[in-house]
Amino acid sequence: MARSIHPLTWKRGFAEASLHPSPAWADSAYYVSECGEQAHYVAPDGAEKPTSIVTNKHGISSLRNWPTLYNGTAAPNTKLSSWRPSNEVDVLICGAGPFGLAVAMSLARQGITFRIIDKADSPCHSGRADSLQPRALEYLHALGVGHEVTEEGPLVNELILFRNGDKLAHNYVLQSDSRYRGNHIITQGQVEKIFIRDLLRHEVSVERCTTVTNFDVSEDADQTHPIAVKVANAVTGQGETLRAKYLIGADGAQSQIRELLGTPFDGLATECFWAIMDCEVKTDYPHILDFSIVISDEHGGTILVPREQGVTRIYVQVPEKRAVKVADARKRSRKNGSAVGETQVHNHGITPEEVMDQWKKIMTPWMVDFAGPLSWFAVWRVNERVARSFSTPNHRVFIGGDAAHVHSVLGAFGLNSAIYDAMNLSWKLALCLHGAAVPHALLSTYDTERRLFANRVIRFSGAFLRFVCNMDLPLASLRGLGEDMEIHDETPLAPGANSEDARQWLRNFFGRIPRFMQGLGAPIIDTVLSPARETQIAPGKSPAGVYNGVRAPNPRISFSASYASYLYDSMLGINKFHILVFGSDLQGPVRDRIACFLANSLAPGGFFDRFGGENLFNVVLVLKSLPHEAEGLLSGPDLQKLREIATVLYDDRAPDEDAHYCYAVNHARGAVIIVRPDLVVGTTAWPEDTSTVDEYFSSFLIAP
Repeated sequence: MARSIHPLTWKRGFAEASLHPSPAWADSAYYVSECGEQAHYVAPDGAEKPTSIVTNKHGISSLRNWPTLYNGTAAPNTKLSSWRPSNEVDVLICGAGPFGLAVAMSLARQGITFRIIDKADSPCHSGRADSLQPRALEYLHALGVGHEVTEEGPLVNELILFRNGDKLAHNYVLQSDSRYRGNHIITQGQVEKIFIRDLLRHEVSVERCTTVTNFDVSEDADQTHPIAVKVANAVTGQGETLRAKYLIGADGAQSQIRELLGTPFDGLATECFWAIMDCEVKTDYPHILDFSIVISDEHGGTILVPREQGVTRIYVQVPEKRAVKVADARKRSRKNGSAVGETQVHNHGITPEEVMDQWKKIMTPWMVDFAGPLSWFAVWRVNERVARSFSTPNHRVFIGGDAAHVHSVLGAFGLNSAIYDAMNLSWKLALCLHGAAVPHALLSTYDTERRLFANRVIRFSGAFLRFVCNMDLPLASLRGLGEDMEIHDETPLAPGANSEDARQWLRNFFGRIPRFMQGLGAPIIDTVLSPARETQIAPGKSPAGVYNGVRAPNPRISFSASYASYLYDSMLGINKFHILVFGSDLQGPVRDRIACFLANSLAPGGFFDRFGGENLFNVVLVLKSLPHEAEGLLSGPDLQKLREIATVLYDDRAPDEDAHYCYAVNHARGAVIIVRPDLVVGTTAWPEDTSTVDEYFSSFLIAP
């Protein structure tokens, strides 16, 4: 949200501007009875706060920040009545940005005790990250808040790219097959407020103005809470020692946790700086309401993102000579090792008018100018880095989000990657804390899976940055999972290339990494959770046509005669493995194979009962039938277990768009597909091959 909402009324059944100067929530008339009795409820102070300390000729923009609702322990005259923090917790989360808050939301749903601290006195008020991709929204949907996020701003549908006056691209953004079709615009502040409200519903408050000063991890095997963490409140000066089983560094690009660990932050700091403005603009540029990139070899690049309330996010490349001066000043002012990850520059001396002049040069021949006050103004340095490890060798301390990786704004990866990190780590921690999994087997996969993804983000966004900014700079050199530098084939476009070469580079660039920006396509990594499998198999000769380690496809499907939705709606939450049993029409040879799976894997002594039953596993039967046919198909003692525990879904769409086709299942043999709690394919098996699924779970789970 760019600014406070003007008074509204719904008297005609829809939101429209109210003629009354005061909204109903702020009008005292709505807090008194007909007898003059005062309401017990008192609306909190909205507390209008400027969205930017830097202004332009149009003055100041402000936004209500509702401190008593969102500021946690720093809120004035209020405290969560049920909140009684213990000095011993399962997890201490250091940082309440998107990564830390998302981890907290997930842990709160899994019965894990934790505290979450942050150095700031309030959540992000304006600016910063500006969009969420389909995969992040799928995760938020699983947590129950996806709808809140998608209803805030516009959906980006088009990409327009000009270079030196030549239109290189004007395409509809390739829609995903997710329920969320593309890039949803929403500012980081709105996301954080949604997350904070969720935590309040779970009786959790963010401890504000609080930082970690030091920590120590005990090697004593008898110590139930081996991490001693010293924290201090910057306002009161009071210190406290907390004990935790796990510590999570979610404290941003200049991470104190990463510095205390001594973890190298590999990569490079470029000499590329972006000036960023959120404001209303007046222009004759015809694509101002679409996602646009305009490049001038002489003056630099600009990125335009349509936002809510008629505001546009404008990224303007700072001219080279000006950027060098800012970079030199930053080198002289660096105070500690954690500053190597610095992205936002505060003491830069750059003015909005200076940025506007530069933007006008880049946008020539189109006219551009301010049409309203700034909602946000900042200068950002492009830092391309990945921490050498995302966890300690003993898997007690983890880092994620900007503490683990920073990169260019190109691709909108920052906020989204933070959510991916959180959803990858949180369920693994919870399983280990519940004693259901082998910690060294499960927790090591966080670093393996997320660090290689981060490396690809750096290469992808880095190559695109060099294209947009016409930079002749090698990509950052990053390590793979060992000590050797990672080998890749990403090649930036050479500066000064002609338009046809630029078009060809763009086609090749996006063609090599399909769906990566949307979070749907990711590196396939061999781990105990998604073991490698043969990929060159004849059609119909493998249990499923999807690879282990990829996003589980999410086709439309019917839940009953009166309700149809998506497969993911049968896999909500973040704390169970999903056993998808594809049974075709349960007639012919497939029935006996499904019955074999039930008689072995789901019977006493099988993996289902041995590792926790319905507490850990969610069984979903996908039937090629209509709802009224199911009772007859599922009758008989051989399928009794399915009737008792499975959610039955009806795959009633045409064969060219149904779930069996989507997963490439053989109708004569059926399939069992294991989907991890983070909605990633774990492994696949023929129903009669009960050893594959049993061995899969036995490799990292612990029987109660």
